[in-house]
Amino acid sequence: MPHTKSYQLFVSNRCTCCDKILSYLKDEKIIIPTTNVDIEEYNLPFSLTIFPALVKEKQLISYGCDDIINHLKLT
Repeated sequence: MPHTKSYQLFVSNRCTCCDKILSYLKDEKIIIPTTNVDIEEYNLPFSLTIFPALVKEKQLISYGCDDIINHLKLT
């Protein structure tokens, strides 16, 4: 399992592939705190406009399903 302790995943109800990344995390038993920006408040030093977005220590690491999955596979 990747070292995911400091990651946070941001998703949106309007996201076309957020279900795909959430299913991937579940299937691979990867636990990453997830925030739905349409339901929950969040505080980052930048705006999110593309979802899903993977953040680590308040820095954008990756966005989009394929990029996030590839990043997690390399971690």
